[in-house]
Amino acid sequence: MSASGSHSADSYTLPLLINGKEVTTSTTFPVTSPASHKTIWQSSSASVADAHAAIAAASAAFPAWSKTKPSFRRNILLKAAEIFDSRAEECAGYMMQETGAEAMFSGGFNVPLTIEMLKDVAGRISGIMGSIPVCANEGTSALVLKEPFGVILGIAPW
Repeated sequence: MSASGSHSADSYTLPLLINGKEVTTSTTFPVTSPASHKTIWQSSSASVADAHAAIAAASAAFPAWSKTKPSFRRNILLKAAEIFDSRAEECAGYMMQETGAEAMFSGGFNVPLTIEMLKDVAGRISGIMGSIPVCANEGTSALVLKEPFGVILGIAPW
């Protein structure tokens, strides 16, 4: 990373994150700034095998994760908000480079909104509880539990 906080296109490839490890793949693609029309860095390309490896890692971690307490999950989101806040200018710079967003949108709107959303979701975690609904049939009862469901694979379009 240069002193200005930007990466050189020749020296940096964004890795995948699989099983807590950075994985730089042999195939990459350029990330081009729409503002400057220059390559700002390379990005690792995920193969089907990489997706399967990520799913396998998440599936292996799921049993332990599903047993964590709400306060543990809340603290992860609060820590993410803290880190994002401490690196707000850097993150806004990346957004401006990668998307061509103006400073007002990236640093003045998107970054603060992201921090607030992380804090908001963290604050809602302790309120995620089950419920005892009223049943239609006399003499019956039910209990609704809210618990982690499982691993999903999501692919962002950008």
